[in-house]
Amino acid sequence: MESQLNYSAVRRYWDTAATDAAAASYMAHEQGLPQSCVRHRFARERAIVDPWFDRLTSASSLLDVGCGAGAWTTLFARRCRRVVGIDMSSKMLTAARAQLEDVGNVELIEGDALEVPLDGPFDGAFVGGVLMYMNRDDAVRLLTRLRLLVPAGPIVLRESTVRRGVEVKNADYHVVYRSPSEYAAIAEDSGLKVKAVERNRGYADMEVAVEMVNLVRRLPVIGQRQPGLVGRPLWHALRLTAPISLRLVPRAIEAAGISWPHLTNHFMRLESE
Repeated sequence: MESQLNYSAVRRYWDTAATDAAAASYMAHEQGLPQSCVRHRFARERAIVDPWFDRLTSASSLLDVGCGAGAWTTLFARRCRRVVGIDMSSKMLTAARAQLEDVGNVELIEGDALEVPLDGPFDGAFVGGVLMYMNRDDAVRLLTRLRLLVPAGPIVLRESTVRRGVEVKNADYHVVYRSPSEYAAIAEDSGLKVKAVERNRGYADMEVAVEMVNLVRRLPVIGQRQPGLVGRPLWHALRLTAPISLRLVPRAIEAAGISWPHLTNHFMRLESE
């Protein structure tokens, strides 16, 4: 049985991180990675997600669970008639409202996606890194609810993962990392089936940068500097040498049987069985 997360601690973390909401939504804030890194990751993620929502039209409605600062919400609003975004963090939603203030077809709701009233059905749902902050029973409850709210469309998950098993962190940062096979089991318990799985290469690129920044900041002199003074130049160096630094080196390390970077990230497309 998994150790249990403290939801109050999860919420406190995200309210604190929301001082740099756009970067925090993509976990680029602690290492001082620049917005160009976030844009790079987002572009690579879109290449996976867009085809999975190819049935959405200008008449469709979509539910964005864990909408954060609203990056995906903005994208979906250009495609759909109606988009509903939900997030537990009031500060994240403040950033989302600022980004979406001129967009008339989006409703943003602060609250628990397990409990907040929702006017469905929807033609699709996007769950951006939410289940990793939920205990297993609640993850099953949420997907069961989404199955009823999205009876005929895809439910797309984006979750940070480990290669096997389950890892729970409940010190300063409360999170649970599950393997893709564990997410498949959670989906099955919810009456859903995994129809497709894709490794998130945009996340993989960012995670290489994260690991490199963490390594460089262990040096006594550099470790005292602001994260951005390390993260920004390091990301630009990685991009300049991308065919080697972001592709060949990580794959060579993985081929040698070393789990580096430790975390992975996957997109999973779920549909009713």
